[in-house]
Amino acid sequence: MLQKLSLKEPRETLEKPSSLEFCESRFRNDRQSIFILVRELVHAQFELGDPELTNRLWQDVVDREIDMERIINLMYGCTFHDDDQAMLETDLAYEKLNII
Repeated sequence: MLQKLSLKEPRETLEKPSSLEFCESRFRNDRQSIFILVRELVHAQFELGDPELTNRLWQDVVDREIDMERIINLMYGCTFHDDDQAMLETDLAYEKLNII
């Protein structure tokens, strides 16, 4: 038989993340989506040589207002695009130089 929940019991409240934590989390998620996009671009442009797919992906960069120089830096400045740590190091170095 189902038990009825009592509303009189104290409920635990979840702490809301601070604004800084939220921004850092969003930035990490944005960075991951950029890494995915870079990997797709590398695959389309260098491995497949597919100009139509490459153009669509570059249009996605433009539509999402992502820094094209950042994408180009990740594409050409990172040797191992499947290595998150290598991508992160390349991206952080770019940030230091350009202060995104």
